[in-house]
Amino acid sequence: MGLEFLRDYAARRVAPYAPQPSLLDAPTEDVNEAGDVFLDYEMDANAWTAQPIETPVGWGPRTWPECPRRFIDGKDVGQTIAWLRAPGGFPVPVRLAEIGAVSVRVVDGTCRREFTAVDRVVSMVVEPFPWDEVEDFATALQRHGFRLLSAWPPQGRLSYDFEEMRKAAQNRSNTEMGSLEEAVLARASLEPTIVDGRLEPRAGGFDQQWSPVVGVVKTHSRNYLHARGLQLLYDLEPGERTPLFSLPKAKLPVVSWYLRLSGAQSTMPNWGLVRIELPLHWFEARASSCSPDVEYVAHLCRTLCAYRSLDSSYARAPVSLHPIVRAEQLLGALFTSGSILMQRFYRLTAL
Repeated sequence: MGLEFLRDYAARRVAPYAPQPSLLDAPTEDVNEAGDVFLDYEMDANAWTAQPIETPVGWGPRTWPECPRRFIDGKDVGQTIAWLRAPGGFPVPVRLAEIGAVSVRVVDGTCRREFTAVDRVVSMVVEPFPWDEVEDFATALQRHGFRLLSAWPPQGRLSYDFEEMRKAAQNRSNTEMGSLEEAVLARASLEPTIVDGRLEPRAGGFDQQWSPVVGVVKTHSRNYLHARGLQLLYDLEPGERTPLFSLPKAKLPVVSWYLRLSGAQSTMPNWGLVRIELPLHWFEARASSCSPDVEYVAHLCRTLCAYRSLDSSYARAPVSLHPIVRAEQLLGALFTSGSILMQRFYRLTAL
């Protein structure tokens, strides 16, 4: 069947649109995957206070031997461009995307692109279709520089909800982007490295026991703190952090804390805050006693504050690190215009 796959199943184009809410009876995906949170890791949770990060005279990131100078970022730029009706009447959205990952190294204050991986992918739920037809379609796409990604049905079952099926295709594309980040990270996993986002989705790219990898999380989709912790969080001044807490039962156990990179009186109380993650096993292995290595944490916080973005034209500058912003720019420069890529796909498949 090959490239005729979409036409044979009466695929039609989809104009760009804002994602729609799922049907009201759809199961929720708001599940706490982090497991139990141990808030007493550094101090009694009932005695939490802000931890200031003082910078000694003459200290700078370049003077710290363990300073991370390698940064990893990923990018997934795509949209739903078509949909078809599968056997059984299920709507199947087709997502076209360009995904990539990049490592950037800071050398003498300059961000230099070290390695990149870029791929063009088509993601969709393929379960309802005959497998031989799917394989022919994937092979034909591969010959023209596209890779077919088979998405899992939402909640493990096919759905008549278009938005649920669209989200499944988007998740598959994003997961593949994470795999590219893992591959880039693994090229030097024993070197101090900062990753943009949570560590767990990139866990295949480093060793939990030996890799000094730092995750910097800008988007806070879950609450890990108790009432006292939240009040403390909102009162943090720039350069202050919360006490450490751990997520020992997560898929990837981590030690974590919140740090305010920047802020002003006129901003929202949760603005300028990032959450830091370290592999729990690595962090505890380096401790010389039963107490956590707060000296390392202080050095890292100072370094992150020094790396913070000062670009006022960048909307997320208050929660961004300059090398990560630069990595995003360097990676984006390698991507094809979305409209050009979409029109090429339409011509290729005769939609």
